[in-house]
Amino acid sequence: MTATDQANPVTSDVDYVLVDFEPLHKQRWRSETVRLVCVQFPPHTQSLWHKHLNYGIYVVMAPLNVTEQPHGQQPRPLVQDKGSVFCRDHTKDKLLHVITSHETPLFIVEVELLKKKEDVVRHDQVALHSSKGVELLNDEPECRVYRLTLNDVGDEISLVLPTNAVLVVLDDCEVEITNVSEDLEVDTKRNASLKVADDVQLTAGKFNLRLLSSTKKTQFILAEVY
Repeated sequence: MTATDQANPVTSDVDYVLVDFEPLHKQRWRSETVRLVCVQFPPHTQSLWHKHLNYGIYVVMAPLNVTEQPHGQQPRPLVQDKGSVFCRDHTKDKLLHVITSHETPLFIVEVELLKKKEDVVRHDQVALHSSKGVELLNDEPECRVYRLTLNDVGDEISLVLPTNAVLVVLDDCEVEITNVSEDLEVDTKRNASLKVADDVQLTAGKFNLRLLSSTKKTQFILAEVY
């Protein structure tokens, strides 16, 4: 495709693909509401020109220092620390861009939201989570995003999730996860050895996360999808 479409009728000689087909953006799984994408660039690598059409929650897995060039604009730096989270509503900007890495690789996990705007569930009357180790990062109609921090082995966080969610892992660890299940025959408690950038799909209802083993403070990003 070229950078000409019905929504943005601007003629250009830039060939591009939808982000679904950009080879450095690898889909890990897809549900009716979420597409989980692992984005990894080696150093000194440039992506194809590609277009984003959905709301994206971007979780930075390693220090980020790349150049981003949106179509029709000058290149600009995109710099974030490991563990940072930024959200972009591409249903509005229909972002068409190219990314170039430099001395260090790029490593991001994207939680891409697939719901149409008219299907987003209002949650302004749903209470925010408020407990030790829980920090609100983003609160928008499409999602709420929290940082969960477990400082020591044995620490745990207990929440009641108002909707389905995705947990993204920022540090290697072993944890005990408890989450309700629609199938009463399934054990809802399990131990998991998790690596940086792993993810866990969670169901609305009781959720408990307990740290069993880690060499340091351990953090996670919790994305609730409305």
